[in-house]
Amino acid sequence: MKRQNLINNSWLRLILVVLLIGTLFLAEESMMKKTILIGFAAQLTGVQAELGVQERNGVQMALETINATGGVDGRKIELIIRDDHGIPEKAQAADRELIKAGVLAIIGHTTSEQTLAGLEVTNPAKVVLLGPTVSTPDLSGIDDYFFRVYPSFKNSAQAFAQYIYQRSGITRLAIIYDSDNAAYSKTYCSTFSSKYQSMGGAITSEISFSSVAQSDFSPLLLKLSASKAEGLLIIASDIDTALIAQRTRLMGWQTPLFTSCWAPTKTLINNGGQAVEGIKFEQAYALTSQSPTLLDFQARYQTRFGQAPSFGAALAYDSFLVLAAALEKTGGRPEGLRQALLETHDFQGLMNTFSFDRFGDVERPIYLSTIRDGKFITLEDLTLTDPGGE
Repeated sequence: MKRQNLINNSWLRLILVVLLIGTLFLAEESMMKKTILIGFAAQLTGVQAELGVQERNGVQMALETINATGGVDGRKIELIIRDDHGIPEKAQAADRELIKAGVLAIIGHTTSEQTLAGLEVTNPAKVVLLGPTVSTPDLSGIDDYFFRVYPSFKNSAQAFAQYIYQRSGITRLAIIYDSDNAAYSKTYCSTFSSKYQSMGGAITSEISFSSVAQSDFSPLLLKLSASKAEGLLIIASDIDTALIAQRTRLMGWQTPLFTSCWAPTKTLINNGGQAVEGIKFEQAYALTSQSPTLLDFQARYQTRFGQAPSFGAALAYDSFLVLAAALEKTGGRPEGLRQALLETHDFQGLMNTFSFDRFGDVERPIYLSTIRDGKFITLEDLTLTDPGGE
């Protein structure tokens, strides 16, 4: 009888072990089939929200494309969105919330100042932060968890300075920039000015303003005009660039206008009107590209959102696709994600291929563009022929 009980107990223990292993296996399989959480953070409200909204739309379209074809490693992706309000402290709060929610990576932010703030949260947590449009060279060459699909403006700002001085024949230039995004605008101003002055050009006046404080541009522009400048470079958001251009023309100053890659969205045209006709800018986005993949994206975006996509939407789309491809390599796990991105080379984006270097930076072609008859037009490729000056 005792022996029979021992046999029964042994079988019972074996059954329990098998059941436990099965339960653990099913739990692991269930975890593997759970949705993959990706975060998105950008300014989505306020007067400077257009770029963030475009980027969110681009990410949403890419997510739907990936999920429609089976997701990543057989799992659907879920997007968690946070508004950083264009304020560094709120960018940090948004990233903390996303990390607490369990996201594997975050796509954002739209501007350099918010990105620098966010990295103080994401880097210690070892969470990838992927920027669609962040271009400050202050983030170049750093071994961390930041990646971007838009190149540093170190070369493009210099190429733009070279174009204005050598091709436009403007030897005296005034500059106005938004100090609230100093990581971008002040650094752009410095990079551009160094190159421009190294060729013999003169910066007649340089003035900053606060977009948060909603500065009155009239007295600032009067001072810039009085400096006898032959042209004006505006380093600001789409809405502020439009307002500055409007004020410049209303005061009768018909000087040639230039702006940086931050401003070119539909908001610039809608709010600038005739005042922004002919304004020139540099950007790593081929506005009139005939790439079949870009044309298809533009058509689908127009149908979905009722307007043409800006550079932010296209680059955010690229950001999500390259992130999804890296996650496919890791089996949808965060472990190894950074390395998978670093090993990404010749990835096919909407316009062209791109590769991450060992610091998560990219190189892409730069284009000179303008606004003509209320539309963005690409004029030519922009190349820095004489590096230096910065």
